[in-house]
Amino acid sequence: MGLTLFKYIFRDLLRVFLLTSGALAGIMSFGGLLKPLTQNGLALGQVGEILGYFLPAMTTYSLPIAALFATTLVYGRLGADNETIACRAAGISHLALALPAFVLGVTVALISLLLLGFVVPALMLQAEKVVFSNVARIVATTINRTHQVQFDSAGDRVTVFARDASMVPEDPSRPGEQAVELNSPTIVTFDPTPRNALAPVRKPRDFWMADRATAFISPADDSDELLLTAVLEGGTKFPRNAAGGMQGGVGLTQFGPIPLPSLVRENTKFMDITRLLHLLRHPEESKRVKQVLRDFVRAEQMSYFYRQVLDELSGSECLLNSATESYTIRAAGATLRTESGVMIAESPAGKYFIQFVQDRNGTTVLKVEARRLRLTALPDTARRQVYVSIELQDARVKAGNDEVIPRAVFPRAFTVPMSPDLIELEKRDAAYYLGNARVLPEQQRTLRRSLVVLSNGILSETHARASFSVSCLILVLVGCALGMMFRSGNFLSAFAVSVVPALICIALIVTGQNTCENVPRDLTKFQDSKDLGLALIWSGNVAVTIIAAVLLGRLQRQ
Repeated sequence: MGLTLFKYIFRDLLRVFLLTSGALAGIMSFGGLLKPLTQNGLALGQVGEILGYFLPAMTTYSLPIAALFATTLVYGRLGADNETIACRAAGISHLALALPAFVLGVTVALISLLLLGFVVPALMLQAEKVVFSNVARIVATTINRTHQVQFDSAGDRVTVFARDASMVPEDPSRPGEQAVELNSPTIVTFDPTPRNALAPVRKPRDFWMADRATAFISPADDSDELLLTAVLEGGTKFPRNAAGGMQGGVGLTQFGPIPLPSLVRENTKFMDITRLLHLLRHPEESKRVKQVLRDFVRAEQMSYFYRQVLDELSGSECLLNSATESYTIRAAGATLRTESGVMIAESPAGKYFIQFVQDRNGTTVLKVEARRLRLTALPDTARRQVYVSIELQDARVKAGNDEVIPRAVFPRAFTVPMSPDLIELEKRDAAYYLGNARVLPEQQRTLRRSLVVLSNGILSETHARASFSVSCLILVLVGCALGMMFRSGNFLSAFAVSVVPALICIALIVTGQNTCENVPRDLTKFQDSKDLGLALIWSGNVAVTIIAAVLLGRLQRQ
């Protein structure tokens, strides 16, 4: 083939390819924008940012279809104009005519591999961060649309119901903190019982109800976690199984703080190839695995903190010191226990054995007697402190020299520094939980599943990217053969002919990824489908390669 003919064909291929790729990228970008726009609610600036990230990424995903369409159309036009026959009469074979398509295919495959390996993951991660940058807007939009929003907090489920919600302007004195105002909210917490055949539905544990509430969402110091705190106006709280009737109080009440995982979850689609290969060798550095370990450590720290408090209460009293105040709890004669992640002290009927004393600078500023005490602790490893929330039920409150005031529920929330024993628990790694016989079997199963999910996800993602890039070359050869055989320069005919093999490749790649990543929660009888998934990822390319070889062979024999 002469250089002039090569340039003539290649120029047409390149022009049609670029036009098709740009059109498909624009359509796919707006299509990808619909879900976050309708579900999360985006500001105009966010829409512009997301489109800026989506366009280059979607251009990459459009490359194989655009290359296949371009070769089918250009070579079909060559056949329709009898230019293929003229080339054959000049002694140029069909394989030689396919050389420009082959060069285009190799170039597109290499560009696709480079973009999918490094550029597209970074762009998609930035787009995801833009979508979930305003958590308050997402909460407000979700509540206004469905009147509820759900969170998973360290294994517990928290559901917030509200009539409507609105965003609160950011407070300059508290940078990074977001707030949303809830109208007629109801907050429900559920027992941390995992869903299985014996417990298909989580049971509600506590209910908070109020006229209005302001939910504050703030980031943690050195992690992607968020902290949720809700201030209730005219709030009432009562447990599902209330002892002696409803327990609650009217006034200003606080819910939380509780930890929330980052909405930008770890996803293999957001990692470049070097990060994927690194995590495959060192899975303990994965955010997913770290989060599982963080939940384990937090649960152990809570349990250890409760044991410390119970041991001190079993003696005489428990003293908790914050930065400026000290809190003394006495519960001589009360029944002590832990239940569903909460420490409970309960006096016999008619008795007030529980005392709570708050001292500031050596002076008693508050003294409370109560029949029942509920203490909740939330360790914060980033700040090395423990958030303590106390509810004194059926209480008699005396502040300073004021009169004793009866209260159905009297809440108190404060922070105490984390003890060295609690800090020491943070050193436990994945090897400890997998190899220690004292670790709960449920924890080991959860950790093993996280490692399997991570490994399968990395393998499926790397193979899918490679298969997608290789398909650019194979589909180009198929398009070239189809175009020369059908000899039609019509756009609709070219699209109808080219779309089938492209859909076969893409569908099998997606099916293979889903097969690899389909890991059940119970690994007892789990048969890893990783090999089947990887085979499906490459089977589309194998099938299309066979089709291309058969078609080019038939053309060469003509």
